[in-house]
Amino acid sequence: MRKSKTSKIRTRIEYLRAVIETECSATACRESGKCRHEGEKQAARHALVRLLEKLKGAAEDDRDEYAEAWAKIYARGYDEYGNTYSMGSNYRSGQSMKDRAAGIRADIKMARAAGKAPLTQEGPGLMPQALETYRFDPIGEAPAQIKFRVKIGRGYGSIEINIDNIPQEWGWVAGEVTEYEGKTHTRWYRSQALKDLEAELKSIGEAYNADFGSNLSTDCFAQAFYVFVESDDPATLERRAEYEQRHKKSRA
Repeated sequence: MRKSKTSKIRTRIEYLRAVIETECSATACRESGKCRHEGEKQAARHALVRLLEKLKGAAEDDRDEYAEAWAKIYARGYDEYGNTYSMGSNYRSGQSMKDRAAGIRADIKMARAAGKAPLTQEGPGLMPQALETYRFDPIGEAPAQIKFRVKIGRGYGSIEINIDNIPQEWGWVAGEVTEYEGKTHTRWYRSQALKDLEAELKSIGEAYNADFGSNLSTDCFAQAFYVFVESDDPATLERRAEYEQRHKKSRA
């Protein structure tokens, strides 16, 4: 991990900790006896876990304070036989797929909202810290026209996170590919910004997941469910539009 990127992550960690640990001072919350900013704190807790995951390798190499924080919040391991096991920070035994999908939607919505505008307008509350939290967040920084869909896959064994309305100039890079017959066609590659966005969405989904003991060498998979992040390149969108147009004409 590059030093500058690691520094940004550590900066976000400090702001996240401020959101989690700072007591709300908003007048409306004090008067009502119920803090309206608890959603911000919960989203900050979730984001903190994801950031510590990213920083885990660097923290272990440096043996700094974040290694200890990582160990306390999120544990992952393996044994000498090649079995893997993990437990996402938001995983709960017996949690329904509907609740997991709802939690993922809420985390995405919180990151998105904080990246666009203040979460609350009345009183200071936690707003300054919450805004800083998402300064380097790929979800909050993604173009405004992008939309996210979270749905349960067929058979209830997976959750799909779809990214729609991706600006072509932002999310895709065109490359000319020459086939063995000499013909050329355009192949679309994901930009780094889109890759970062997909990775962040994947980490949100995996935070609700658990691996109860998989072994790649024997094709044994024991995850609670699978997380898929999907996005269609311009060529796929064009083919789908042409198909829908032909289908529409055939029904006319």
